[in-house]
Amino acid sequence: MISVTLSKIADVLGAEHRGADLTLDTVITDTRKVTPGCLFVALKGERFDAHDFADKAKANGAGALLVSRPLDIDLPQVIVKDTRQAFGQLAAWVRMQVPARVVALTGSSGKTSVKEMTAAILSQCGNTLYTAGNFNNDIGVPITLLRLNHDYDYAVIELGANHQGEIAWTVSLTRPEAALVNNLAAAHLEGFGSLAGVAKAKGEIYTGLPENGIAIMNADNNDWAELAKHYWRSSGVALFAECGKQRLYRCEYPRDVTRYRIYPANADGQH
Repeated sequence: MISVTLSKIADVLGAEHRGADLTLDTVITDTRKVTPGCLFVALKGERFDAHDFADKAKANGAGALLVSRPLDIDLPQVIVKDTRQAFGQLAAWVRMQVPARVVALTGSSGKTSVKEMTAAILSQCGNTLYTAGNFNNDIGVPITLLRLNHDYDYAVIELGANHQGEIAWTVSLTRPEAALVNNLAAAHLEGFGSLAGVAKAKGEIYTGLPENGIAIMNADNNDWAELAKHYWRSSGVALFAECGKQRLYRCEYPRDVTRYRIYPANADGQH
């Protein structure tokens, strides 16, 4: 992460700052991964409350705490209303401080493979950060974004969802220049109700694009046009398909010779 003072973090979050000011470059949510001088974020969920483990974070070397209530622990603290939301807001701020160009992607299946392939391609052009494992929810996405610093040229961020509105939130943190929905299928219907619900939830990824962003859509999915109608607000769209009748634009024929390259893909499936 970029180096930032605790007072600046409090300012960014509109939060109360108690205790000494520190300069931090690491944010941790797991006491088992605490590093000396880091900011420990006490997240709270339905079945856990990390505030109960803040003393362990201190014992492991944490330098400061991000909490939703003042704790009787001798560490500087930033106090917010909701640590989960503040965690995302801090990640969004860090993302906007760095020059890295960002790609976001989602889909019903195959998104991790597409993420790995995209990162491998971009790594040939510059230093590339990408989502580790399946850290693609409202906690995992901020964890990845907070790893950004000025050394990265690109970032590939995977976004997942098990309910409506989740991607709308995580893409608002990610602020990508290009966004992809790999495919749409009847997956996780318990959270979406129908395939149309899946399309609506995945399509939220396009709401995070700037006016000059690129929306990448799978033309083999019958719902791609509906995605474009409701979510695509950028000035560019790119379609890919196995069976769709798509056209190539901006082809170049230097000296009347058509050139192309074929790369074997060491991966399952058709490419």
